[in-house]
Amino acid sequence: MLRDRLARLRDCFQVLIRKLTHRGIVPAMWLTIALSCLIGIAAGCGAAAFTVLIESVSNLTVGQTLDRAAHHAWWNVLLLTIPAMGLLFVSWFTRRFAPEAQGHGVPEVIVAVARRDGVIRPRVSIVKILASAICIGTGGSVGREGPIIQIGSSVGSMFGQWFRLSARNIKVLVAAGAAAGISATFNAPLAGVIFASEIILGSFVAESLVPIVIASVVADVVQIRIGEHGLDPAFRHLTFAYEGDWGQLPGYFALGIVCGLAAVLFTKLLYAVEDVSRRLLPKWWVRALVLGLAVGVAGVAYPRHPPTIALAVQQRLAEGHELIPPLFGVGYGVVDHAVHLTNDDFDGVEMEQVRLSRGDLLKELWWLLPLVFLKPLMTSITLAGGGSGGIFAPSLFIGATVGASFGLLCNQFVPGVSAHPGVYAIVGMGAVVAGTTHGVLSAILIVYEMTNQDSIILPIMIAAGLASVVARLIDPESIYHKKLSRRGDSVARGHEMHYLEHIMVRDVMLRQFPTVNQNDDVNEIIRVARSNPTVESLPVMSPEGLLIGIIRPEDLHRVLDSDVPPHLIQAEDIALKSPVSVSPDENLLEAIRDFGTRDIETLPVEVGSGKSRRLIGLLLRADVMRRYREEMLSSH
Repeated sequence: MLRDRLARLRDCFQVLIRKLTHRGIVPAMWLTIALSCLIGIAAGCGAAAFTVLIESVSNLTVGQTLDRAAHHAWWNVLLLTIPAMGLLFVSWFTRRFAPEAQGHGVPEVIVAVARRDGVIRPRVSIVKILASAICIGTGGSVGREGPIIQIGSSVGSMFGQWFRLSARNIKVLVAAGAAAGISATFNAPLAGVIFASEIILGSFVAESLVPIVIASVVADVVQIRIGEHGLDPAFRHLTFAYEGDWGQLPGYFALGIVCGLAAVLFTKLLYAVEDVSRRLLPKWWVRALVLGLAVGVAGVAYPRHPPTIALAVQQRLAEGHELIPPLFGVGYGVVDHAVHLTNDDFDGVEMEQVRLSRGDLLKELWWLLPLVFLKPLMTSITLAGGGSGGIFAPSLFIGATVGASFGLLCNQFVPGVSAHPGVYAIVGMGAVVAGTTHGVLSAILIVYEMTNQDSIILPIMIAAGLASVVARLIDPESIYHKKLSRRGDSVARGHEMHYLEHIMVRDVMLRQFPTVNQNDDVNEIIRVARSNPTVESLPVMSPEGLLIGIIRPEDLHRVLDSDVPPHLIQAEDIALKSPVSVSPDENLLEAIRDFGTRDIETLPVEVGSGKSRRLIGLLLRADVMRRYREEMLSSH
């Protein structure tokens, strides 16, 4: 009874809001801005709750087992199985309640914006926060930013749907939720704005930026008020500087290229492991147990402590806290250690940098270098086993270890023109993130805000730009878009054509259209064409009802100009075979790309696959451009 009353009250409120916005009493943009404030508050609180939940799960599982293993070695056997048990539960939980919550999350947000009018199921946020917290807390080698982005985006989508906003405004709220998630997770509000615009929306539009900025700022303020470190960056007590030394520039160029290669290898490894595991272990529960056990073995077997231990680590050991294995969880302990490496003597214990002697260089190198290869492998295994978590933090981990290893080698062989290893670690973080996500601005800003190292922003920009170029040359798709293209959901984005992103092919296509049979001669084709002057290209169908090709005007003119009698030429002879077709669920921005692929004016719209494919409509280039002009005029 109470539920019915609440539902009726909600419906009445939605009708009221709809009438107010439709009549212009409450402009939709102002309502969107107001909702972005609520999204920022929800994302800030959600990020804090998510962090507490991860730590609670970790303390109850990995932490408790580590404490006992310090006194009884046989507890390490139990430690091996914790990631497997976590993966098994998470895989079942997401499959049962929200399959889109599985994996690294951001691609689901991108496709929701590009193809589903920004609609994300409300339950995704609850399932995602629980599944990711359990996965990370039990040792899954993934990051926490992907879940927070998906959680914030689902909250934004939920608000937009609840208030019955237009598709365009819902998409803006989804992007605002993503920005708020990044801002609250990394204490990086500016990076959140750029990430949401560059990666989620694919465009920088003035009317979209205001709600995104507000949500990002509010989320960061909430995080400052209830978080642990307030205004402090994620990695503190760094005092590096770049003083414009020309001799160091070749090293940063080389590091950018190396990080670009590392980013591509990570992307390819991520999906190769998924394919191999699905082929060898087709049952999901077997896959979760086997791959989870592999993560457990690697985490327990790898040396837990670096050969040179930073002051912060020494303090934790003195307080009796066991260190989480470096391959378990997010891995920020390793990143923090890498960025604090230096080979100088600093006065004052507050610096926290590791003071390296010449002999320590190789020890550190042999501890860090294997992590460059093991971390992406463990992340790939975790996600292939059905885990839930992000790939942003693993990218930072890879960049820090690649950069620190590169810096240690430079200090060993060319010390005269080398910076501190920690500098290369910071630069490497930005470079690998730029290579995996193809978001150069986002990568630069997030590393800057996480380290507060504006003095080395130039090396970060150099390496991030080069890494992105190298990664794009080898693989044009980012780590996010590759997941979509592998399942047939590739999306096209554009800055000038963003008006077409929220319009689907099904909204513009012709549902009533003429066709010709494959055995019809030219005389019959001319008769059909004259009866339908608005349709320039005619589909050619087989007796089974399958599309064989299309006849373009130039194909018909070529035949009429020839000496061959029209009654001897059939439609199949002059049709453009295997034409590019589109799905009714694609947006018009993607369709414009397909028009240019074969330089045609008409695209068939088909559903199904193989012999079950059916032609359900035609999409005309003229109709697409007409709709684009209408959208531009209505936006002003």
